[in-house]
This record gives sequence, structure tokens and C-alpha cells, in this order.
Amino acid sequence: MGYDGHKKIKGIKISVLVDLQGLPLSIIIVPANKNDSTLYIPTLKNFNIKRPIGRPVNRPSKVTADAMYDTAKIRKYNRRRGIKSNIPVNKRNRKKKKIGRPIKVDQEE
Repeated sequence: MGYDGHKKIKGIKISVLVDLQGLPLSIIIVPANKNDSTLYIPTLKNFNIKRPIGRPVNRPSKVTADAMYDTAKIRKYNRRRGIKSNIPVNKRNRKKKKIGRPIKVDQEE
């Protein structure tokens, strides 16, 4: 397995996609030395709900995540797939102020 930063602790990291009731929809297990934001896209690609008739559902309509998931790659991926993002802006990821419309975050979810 991996280790967690400078602590040299062996272990695993679990990335889980859940619905509004907390039921798991997708689970990815990796070594502990992986960054959480790199697990976002593989976790969403693993999402698949089979239906009795028709195609399976393979993408959520809306994602609420922590500010750690505020990366250009994740936001671009969500836009391209038509997934609404409810991710607060992480000020540490911004080198300079963005010009244009601010990113809205729904605080009640």
C-alpha cells in the first residue's frame, strides 16, 4: 500500500460517491498517498445505475463537493458532461482574481 505524506503510515484511501440519503453509488479504493482531487474523475466514471428498461444512468445531475475539489480540470469535466457543480472556491488554488461571473455555491446543500 501507500503512505500518507510524511507520516509514512501504510493504508488505503476510499473515495465514495453517495446520493442525498447517503447511499453509496460508486466506491474507489486506492493507496493512501493519492491526492483526493485525482480520485474525483475515476469515482464518477465508476458510477452506473442499471434500469429495467433503457440505458443505465452513468452520470449524476448535480455534484456537491468540498473546496479541495476546486480545480480547473474537475470543473471542465463537469461542464463537458453536463453535471452541475456545487463546489466552493478554494482561494489557495487561485493565483490571481478571476474576471467575470463568480462561481455560485448553494450553501444549504
